[in-house]
Amino acid sequence: MWAELALSFKQGNMYVLAMFGIGFLSALVFFERFVMVQFVYNLNFNRFLLNIRRAIAAEDLDRAVSMCKNAGRTSLPMIALKALEAAESDPTTVRGAIEEETINFLPKLEARLTLLPALATLAMLVGVLGTLDGIWSTFHSIDVLDSAKKQATVAKGLAGSLNPMAMGILISALTIFAQQILKGYALRVIERIHLGVSVLNNLLVPSESTAFVPIAAAGMGGGMGMGGSAGAQGGAEAGKGADGSGVTGNATSVVTASEDIKDEEEII
Repeated sequence: MWAELALSFKQGNMYVLAMFGIGFLSALVFFERFVMVQFVYNLNFNRFLLNIRRAIAAEDLDRAVSMCKNAGRTSLPMIALKALEAAESDPTTVRGAIEEETINFLPKLEARLTLLPALATLAMLVGVLGTLDGIWSTFHSIDVLDSAKKQATVAKGLAGSLNPMAMGILISALTIFAQQILKGYALRVIERIHLGVSVLNNLLVPSESTAFVPIAAAGMGGGMGMGGSAGAQGGAEAGKGADGSGVTGNATSVVTASEDIKDEEEII
């Protein structure tokens, strides 16, 4: 198969040359994405977050900003830098700054990754098209040949027509494999960035919860207190009357007795 592919390439088969071009483009996309994801966007996230935690805990935002600038101009350092700048100017805008920068950055990790499956499919289709073209050419060429040469021509033509399909399958398989490798690296970086965003939210976003004031309960308690005071005051006054000079108590008993006598006279 390899010898046949090399022969087709030397003969200038346009389908084989087209698939070589597709394979070269796929290789360029793979290496560019690999360098960006693995060496530009990636960093030691655990160490970076540890240093940021220490700087913010010490309330040294200038040091945290300096660490972000030294760590890189993209990925999590850029998100942290925007969050720190927002915290210095207006703490209420920290959450919005983090979300905006995260949404702006995450698509960069997956940029051109969807191009690789498209190139793999294109290579496969070009290979199939090259095979069909080779088969048609073979059957058209045997019409003018003698019977003795037809069998050898058909065998050679069919063998040569399978070269584009083999090339297309090979390039398609390598491209899909490369895309899966890049996708794994990108997902790992995305997970670490989500962790970093959560840490930044916990460190910089001000608490939105307010103290609970039981207004209704306080009002009810006040009412109860007033009622209790009134009751106590009434009790004190009653006690005072009972413990006084005794005039009030005697007057009450005399009035009660006279009323009872009056009632008895009316009955009689």
